[in-house]
Amino acid sequence: MARCPRRRRTAPGPFLRRIDRHGNIGAKAAGRPTRDPQRRGGITADTVKAAARAAGLTPAPTPEERAAARARHEAYATAETAATAEEASAVLKAWRTTRRAARASVRRITGHSMRRGCIQAMLDAGHPPEVVALHSRHSLRSTAFDAYRKKKITWDQNPTLVLRLAA
Repeated sequence: MARCPRRRRTAPGPFLRRIDRHGNIGAKAAGRPTRDPQRRGGITADTVKAAARAAGLTPAPTPEERAAARARHEAYATAETAATAEEASAVLKAWRTTRRAARASVRRITGHSMRRGCIQAMLDAGHPPEVVALHSRHSLRSTAFDAYRKKKITWDQNPTLVLRLAA
């Protein structure tokens, strides 16, 4: 008796797909056709941001953040009229620094939050960092992966526990 080749269990397309309250999946749930047929109604970064905003998970922009956003056109106009490239670069760098400072105080939820959250959840569940890095397709020596890891360890993870020195 010949064995059948293993059937594919998932359909091609995005891992996470839109679904609406009526059970429509993909582009039909989005209410519009997708520009890229390969996407087939997948969840985008904008979808995640909008859902976080709708759920009240992200606060409204601060007055400082709004001011920094409005200052963008002024910074670019000033940079265009600068005498040298170094002056133009300095103007844009000052604007970017101001914008980053204003945005740093606001909690952000983006499409990347799902990736970071998944990695942190796997690490918190006790999976070895090497396995999690391979699963998330990071190099084992990746500095980007290290940025996802929480830098603090809990007391039950303390490597000196085996020495039985703690009270």
